[in-house]
Amino acid sequence: MLGERVMDYQNKQAVNVRQELFLKCFSKVNAMGNAKQLPINVINGDHCIVGMYYPINAYDKLDKKIDELKKEIKKLESYRYDMNKGDI
Repeated sequence: MLGERVMDYQNKQAVNVRQELFLKCFSKVNAMGNAKQLPINVINGDHCIVGMYYPINAYDKLDKKIDELKKEIKKLESYRYDMNKGDI
């Protein structure tokens, strides 16, 4: 059960593609990354990440997540400021 969750988590984080396939089939790999809206980890024969590529859709998704996090941080800072002022 835990192993399935870990695999599911890894599959939702990035698409792993071997370096030679990334270079040979870039348009297909890019389309797959765009469809899943995930970054692409480029891995070598030793299964080490040698690069990461963000398709446009994945980059847009990441940008939205960053904006959401910035808003949450501002809310928390505002809440903490109000707590210190004694307004709440």
